[in-house]
Amino acid sequence: MFDVIIIGSGPAGMTAAIYAKRAGLNVLILEGSAPGGQINKTVLIENYPGFKEIDGPSLAIKMFEQISSLNIEYRYGNVLEIIDKGNNKLVKTDKEEILGKAVIIATGRKSKELGIENENKLTGRGISWCAVCDGPLFKNKEVIVIGGGNSAVEESLYLSDIASKVTLIHRRNELRADNILQDKIKNNPKINILWDTIPIKFNEKDNKLDSVTVKNKVTDKEYDINCDGIFIYIGFIPVTNIINKFDISDKMGYIITDEDMRTKVKGIYAAGDVRKKELFQITTAISDGAIAAISVKNDLNS
Repeated sequence: MFDVIIIGSGPAGMTAAIYAKRAGLNVLILEGSAPGGQINKTVLIENYPGFKEIDGPSLAIKMFEQISSLNIEYRYGNVLEIIDKGNNKLVKTDKEEILGKAVIIATGRKSKELGIENENKLTGRGISWCAVCDGPLFKNKEVIVIGGGNSAVEESLYLSDIASKVTLIHRRNELRADNILQDKIKNNPKINILWDTIPIKFNEKDNKLDSVTVKNKVTDKEYDINCDGIFIYIGFIPVTNIINKFDISDKMGYIITDEDMRTKVKGIYAAGDVRKKELFQITTAISDGAIAAISVKNDLNS
């Protein structure tokens, strides 16, 4: 029996674990992949206090080292279901069943897919959602980035140091990224931006990505662009399949909480990018995690 089971080990989950452990609670973290969550896919972080700049994987490692130093129990496993047993919660994974007095859901978000022809078939065969992971495979080759927000621009800049040419495809006529990033990308001679353009089909040759068919929204013209790799950054969706039986999310799937990270189900809390809020940043995820842990402590005491 754990006092609190934390599902997910991104910034929110690890912060919740640190605060809960320091509050004297018996803590378990459950994670299905690597510690750090989405920050492992981030090339460069320039807005996290204390670091002028740091890459995502390095920050994730530093957070995990702090978890390890506190002897917080950490188990790998994919959570399948949470069962409400009143004062206790039963968490089922693909390996075991675990009881806890409270659960903090910190499962974050995953990258959206375009949903166009050959997308799934060519994933790992030229199509990727992680420039940090797969960028080195395209050294001195031509790549395409799809998107217009901070992630798309940051990854385009990163890839421009590896690839021979980067083409950024954006469906609007202006980027959504921060102004400082827009200035960098517009002044980079290796990056070309296609405005008002959408991908409509990925094309293959010899079971690998060969080109992408795109459409200009203004002229309706369709044409193919040859490329060696494509990186997709069109947004995220929350990972909330494990709480389908609970009515605690909005129509987009984000978990609804109060300002203390409590859901309307007693003993279930949410923190980080999985939670409905305005700003999705590492700093806000950490804040959520700290608040959730203290709420658990206070609720168990009362």
